[in-house]
Amino acid sequence: MPVYVRKNMVITPPSLSQFSDDEDDYLTDPDQVWDLLPQPFRMINKLIYFMLDDIWEVIADRESSRIAERAKVRPPQYECAIQLQIHGQATCMSDSRDGRFIFIGLPDGLAVIDAINQQPVATWEEDGAEIVEMQVCLIGVQTYLICTLDDMGLGRLFAYADGKIHLLKIMNEQESGNKLLASKCQVSSEGDYCGVALESPSTKECWLEVHRLPRDNWLRELEAIQSQAVKSQAKGPTPSVQMEEDGVVENAHLSEERPLSAQDDAEKEDKGDRQSTSGDRSKSPGSPRVVASPGPGGGDKAAHKFSPPSMVLKVRPPPPLTACPANTPFLAAKTVDMGEVIGTGVNHSLTSQHLEHRKAVFEHLHEQYLKYLPKEQDSTFPQPTFHFLSAGRMLPNGLEQPSQEGRPSYVGVRWSGGTQLMYYSLLKTAKDFEHKPEVVCPYSDVITATGLSPCTSLLAVGLTNGIVIVWDMHIGMQRRVISLSDDAAISKLMFLNPTICPQDHDNYPPYGTKTSSYVLAWCSDGMVSLINCGMGNTTQPVIISPKITDENELLTLIEPLTGIPELILTARRNGTIFLVDVTKSHTLCQVVLPSTHELTTPWEPISAMGADGQMLFLKATQKNPNEDYIPDSGPSSIFVFQLRSFPSLDRYWRKEREEIPYITHSTMDKRIDALLKERIAQQALRQARMQKRWSNLKQELDTIQQIRDANRKRAGMRSEFEESTITRTTLLAK
Repeated sequence: MPVYVRKNMVITPPSLSQFSDDEDDYLTDPDQVWDLLPQPFRMINKLIYFMLDDIWEVIADRESSRIAERAKVRPPQYECAIQLQIHGQATCMSDSRDGRFIFIGLPDGLAVIDAINQQPVATWEEDGAEIVEMQVCLIGVQTYLICTLDDMGLGRLFAYADGKIHLLKIMNEQESGNKLLASKCQVSSEGDYCGVALESPSTKECWLEVHRLPRDNWLRELEAIQSQAVKSQAKGPTPSVQMEEDGVVENAHLSEERPLSAQDDAEKEDKGDRQSTSGDRSKSPGSPRVVASPGPGGGDKAAHKFSPPSMVLKVRPPPPLTACPANTPFLAAKTVDMGEVIGTGVNHSLTSQHLEHRKAVFEHLHEQYLKYLPKEQDSTFPQPTFHFLSAGRMLPNGLEQPSQEGRPSYVGVRWSGGTQLMYYSLLKTAKDFEHKPEVVCPYSDVITATGLSPCTSLLAVGLTNGIVIVWDMHIGMQRRVISLSDDAAISKLMFLNPTICPQDHDNYPPYGTKTSSYVLAWCSDGMVSLINCGMGNTTQPVIISPKITDENELLTLIEPLTGIPELILTARRNGTIFLVDVTKSHTLCQVVLPSTHELTTPWEPISAMGADGQMLFLKATQKNPNEDYIPDSGPSSIFVFQLRSFPSLDRYWRKEREEIPYITHSTMDKRIDALLKERIAQQALRQARMQKRWSNLKQELDTIQQIRDANRKRAGMRSEFEESTITRTTLLAK
């Protein structure tokens, strides 16, 4: 049988991709073909080699990380200059809007200190009242409303005025033996409304109550209390005050005779720190100490009665999806919503058989994947997140009322694990406090974060799938929809001062119609992005901090600096604190605590800003609690950083900034006023314009006169020429 062999045949060599990288494909030593070690030593040898390879990879990764860490440019470090010896057991801190005071929550009350000189101003004490959350807003001239929540679930409202702390109201007072716990207590920015999330352990129910606060009445009552105190001081000191003043004078004479030891000084200072100054116990620095009988409210609750708040709204969480109880189509149609607005989906016509059939079909189709789902834990109380909003075109109720200008007219509520944001009106006068929402905004995924601008005109919503939606609440339009991450949820959203954002240039005079602002988005994987939410803006977000894989480097605190809107304060889980410029994505400096202390609870730091961002207050704990570095300082202290003295921030303090609103509300009245103002402003130029116009008109008249004279001259010359021509023609004819 003949065999045909192709001439000049070339066999294609295998490609490089088919070669294996395994070192066992070839042997450098022919003796290695046979294993020299018998079992089980051969297996032990392979395990040791595998272990050494893994260890070497770990060593190589650590070495590369060390090299990368050394290559980084270290920001300058600034240490603390002031350590407060008082209020070391602070549980929370908050600053006033004007930056004058720092309000400190304590395990047994509340304290106020001056933000500049750190001197104690007032104290309210009650045994067992450990303040864990606090919010402060300005309601009058140097009058502050303090909203607190303690560890026992009691929400209280205080007023600080004229160096005294007054207890205004306990929001969840126990009535008829029904114990109610407050999980959240929050007031509006101007102190008009207060929202309290309540839980009933006995009935396993939770709801949200919104109360209208008598702010104006409280201001008048505080003025009356102050005037009464001035009159009583003018008449003369009370016997208790006189006794204490005599005691002070006597102690002064004793101090001249015998010098006090260091222990006596410490005991005297500690006694002065524990002295309550709430109501009758409140005092200013240098004023005589007033002795008052202790009470549950610090001596002030029994002395003065303030106007009570009035409830305007009660919101319950949406119930789970259940079948329609109707038996006939007619009854089912009556329970269904009319469809005029988007509802919550509670009122529907789906029967129990339909829901069971859908569940059975779903489980049959995805049976192989359901076993990988996490087990459902015991359901806890859903927590509400709410924001107080002003009226706009999207929520028009109260827009035309002059009395509602600048005041909240709606409250936006979302519940944990929900996909809907519901808006309720605060101006309804119905007796039934529970009513349907005015507007319901559904989203494609679970809402995990919401942020509101200080003017309540812009609202940012973050979802579990990493999408951020920015709403213009005044005109009812979406400004921006952007996806930041595919595998991380949005943890926090906050609006930054628009003075740091480049503004749009297409403003139509005499009133601006567009403004831009920045939204700072914080994802669960540690990534921080800066989003420009200007109208029609499509620029990509700026990455301030990339995705973090090391758990110790995860961010636990992000707060904008009050006096410098370009900077934010960041804290990490390892206890390091930095100041970052968000406009340049650059770390300016590091705030360093003393080597003997570390940041208290770095996963939830206790901090506050004072003196318009010039002072930074941080709570720190001793690394070794057995050593007493400073006598009688305690295991924890509050450290004050003077940010004004940081050289890296000098150019930011010197920079002048123009105040820019988050959004321009161009109503018809404001447009007419703007046009009139522009007309009046242009009257100064009217005389110059009239003179120029008259001069132009005179020049035009002179030009017209010259043209007319030239035309007349030409006409005269043409008539003379015609007469001479006719005469000559006649003579020739003769």
